Amino acid sequence: MDSAAEIIEAKGGPAAFATKVNRRAGAVRAWKHRNYFPRDAWPEIIGAFPDLALEKLIEIEASRPRPTRASAA
Repeated sequence: MDSAAEIIEAKGGPAAFATKVNRRAGAVRAWKHRNYFPRDAWPEIIGAFPDLALEKLIEIEASRPRPTRASAA
């Protein structure tokens, strides 16, 4: 499991993941689509899935492309 999308699927899909982390399924579907977990959800994610280490969440965030000035204009 290397990406947020893979983790969400491995944990039962967006609806099941959302239930475990006490978030809306639509929000989790957006996380899956964007392939990241927002930092404000990290405590709930780690609490619901103790096998998912903070280091993995940091790794996923670090691998996310960052917008450049040219693409932001």
